[in-house]
Amino acid sequence: MNRRAVRRILVCALLPIGDTLFATPAIRAVRAAYPQAHITALTYPTNSGILAANPAVDRIWLAPTRDHPQGLRGVGRLLAAIRAERFDLGLELSNYNYGLGRWGGIGRSVTMRLPRLWWIRPGAGRAWRQQHAVEHYAAVAQRAGAPVRDWRLHIYVTPAEVAACDTLLRDHGIRPAEPLIGIHPGGEGLWGRKQWAAAGFAAVAETLHRTAGVKIVLLGGHEDARVAAEVAQRSRAPVLNLAGQTTLGATAAVARRCVLFIGNDSSPLHIAAAAGTRVLGIYGLTDPRSYRPWLPGGVAGRDYAVVCSSAPCAACFPLVGGITLLGWAHCATCDALSAVTAAQVCAAALPLLAAGLAESRI
Repeated sequence: MNRRAVRRILVCALLPIGDTLFATPAIRAVRAAYPQAHITALTYPTNSGILAANPAVDRIWLAPTRDHPQGLRGVGRLLAAIRAERFDLGLELSNYNYGLGRWGGIGRSVTMRLPRLWWIRPGAGRAWRQQHAVEHYAAVAQRAGAPVRDWRLHIYVTPAEVAACDTLLRDHGIRPAEPLIGIHPGGEGLWGRKQWAAAGFAAVAETLHRTAGVKIVLLGGHEDARVAAEVAQRSRAPVLNLAGQTTLGATAAVARRCVLFIGNDSSPLHIAAAAGTRVLGIYGLTDPRSYRPWLPGGVAGRDYAVVCSSAPCAACFPLVGGITLLGWAHCATCDALSAVTAAQVCAAALPLLAAGLAESRI
């Protein structure tokens, strides 16, 4: 394809929030390869905030969801808008092929290559499971003529979001240079099976506060408010509960203020990693090979850590394409996170905390 002839590009980012962040190296590569093109990102309302201030994207279209009042008419209007735009190139970064290239009349459409018959062949995704989600999205960009050279995740925070973060922390008595530990105890993905116990997070908060005297801040969306309140209630350490009070960008701004961020395998963990904060991820049924914190050049034990369950069913869920439909059914009942202990998490957190505190004093 003649790159100069490509004037309009549609990037289909109908993804969870964390996966949208994993796709940012691919989207940035598309911008670098097609600097003259106008790039539209198609997102859900939930994940649009990841790309809202991203300079690689010129415009965001919101896809109709199950809650959309127009129902199928909203889908029809979206397809009509895509056809009217006459896109020259489309990238479908979702694991599922939504057929936007065919139904939307896009000149050339590039989709993710899934293993053949992955939904019924247990061995179909063996090689697929060895790659991280970032690498899968990058492969789509590569096939569209946009090789990835900068592998860092990016979330762009607006000055208004930074100001909102500063005001929020100041109003709760947090001084500008005061070190914090961020904790995200929520995460609705995979039927709630990615959530470690609130009692475990409360115990970790107590131990780390007792060891280093650092204040604890709880982060998350509105859907995490209940579990965050439970952690705050159980913990004997002073905890500032901000769950449900920050946008995605403001979450990144708060995470930048933290010397360490601890969370389940969910979007705030990866937002914190993109913000340059040391992170510790707690993994049960999700496979770290697909979803581990992505920090190019980062050193395990100094910049990040992963605590994995020792249960036999642990790490059973890779990126879609590496798991059969029967495997999905198994994951729906997996309780791998119950095998993770607060002692394990604290042991992994303390070296990261020490490194973060040492760096904050420089």
